[in-house]
Amino acid sequence: MARKQKLLSQSTGHLRVVEQEAKYKAEFLATDGLPELQKTPPAHLDKVAKAEYRRIINSLGTLPLRNLDRSELELYCTWYSIYKDASLGLNKENSKKRKSMVKVEAHIKTIDKATRNIKGLASDLGLTVNSRLQMNMPKNESENKPQSLREKYGIS
Repeated sequence: MARKQKLLSQSTGHLRVVEQEAKYKAEFLATDGLPELQKTPPAHLDKVAKAEYRRIINSLGTLPLRNLDRSELELYCTWYSIYKDASLGLNKENSKKRKSMVKVEAHIKTIDKATRNIKGLASDLGLTVNSRLQMNMPKNESENKPQSLREKYGIS
């Protein structure tokens, strides 16, 4: 599995000029040319999902999320709302003297499913900088091509 991509400004290794240009191009393609996300949450989201949408929008800063990613962001917020509701339900059930194990198991299953969906959406296209950089990182085909010693070391 490949490592997560870093922004060019955060890279600490010594990169060749070609690698620097490739990272710069990936960052540029990830942020340019698409309309920005709307700042207000959609009306169809519930109260918790709207609050999560506002929290994410306010903390995005300069991340390369665009309007194309809105449905993914809405799904993330919806699953977060489901997760929070199931967590609160589990806490209520645990605080009761007579716990219903069926209800506890149902809340745990819901929390598990919501957690998996949240993680999947967070790493899906456009929701993390890493995934956007990986998508836009150009393939370096010259590294896969075998070279002779003359080509590799510049011997004439």
